[in-house]
Amino acid sequence: MTPRRRVRLVLELLLAVSAMMLIEISLRTSDLPTTCRRLGVGWDLTSAAPAAARHAVLPRRTRPTVGVACFVVSRWPAGDTCLRRCLLIGYRLRNLGPVLRIGVRRDANGEFSAHSWLEIDGASLDPAASAYAALGSARR
Repeated sequence: MTPRRRVRLVLELLLAVSAMMLIEISLRTSDLPTTCRRLGVGWDLTSAAPAAARHAVLPRRTRPTVGVACFVVSRWPAGDTCLRRCLLIGYRLRNLGPVLRIGVRRDANGEFSAHSWLEIDGASLDPAASAYAALGSARR
């Protein structure tokens, strides 16, 4: 690894950890729409539209950002949740206009689960998102 790349990864790590602290404080002191607004991440919690079937292709320059964000959230003391991961990645990629979506499903045993994912330009960053019904469709 070149010294320049090493410096970039350390910078990404510092940015991700500091952003994660802000995210955690916001999640504990306010609601999700307010947290998204503070982070510059769009949210769609009312649409009944299914998760995008098309998968987003991010610019190559965003790979270190996403990788470091996943690394930080996987070691976060409050837990590795899809919501925290989406908020951190969404915040770090806010210039691409990410939108947070949340979905629900019941598995074969009838157990309920929820999942969050990001969509950019109508394409999902998470291939597992298509297994969930968008939260807005649960109101019907």
